[in-house]
Amino acid sequence: MIENTQLNKQKIQHFVLFWLKPQLTTKEINDFANFFESLKSIKLIKNLHYGLAASTPARSVTDNSFTYSLTITFDSIEDHNAYQEDATHLDAVEKFSKNWYRVVVHDTIINS
Repeated sequence: MIENTQLNKQKIQHFVLFWLKPQLTTKEINDFANFFESLKSIKLIKNLHYGLAASTPARSVTDNSFTYSLTITFDSIEDHNAYQEDATHLDAVEKFSKNWYRVVVHDTIINS
């Protein structure tokens, strides 16, 4: 990992994959979108997009095994780190975490 004070000024992309429990109903899977909607009120977030895995053609480099993905953009690593401790975020995780069995996070510095 690269650490540099200059990097702290760059935008961060927070990309999260969610695998929901297989026993959830279609309604419960669709209602899980409320998790993402609840995050939209957090002022630190510059952009937020989410959706279900696409049914794209099978390829050796494609993994569509997840249920939902979430992409959030932050203006800085400091904003990202503050988001991790934000009460709205923590409350949403507590409320909806019962629905997933696996989560994978990728945080990336966005090149302009």
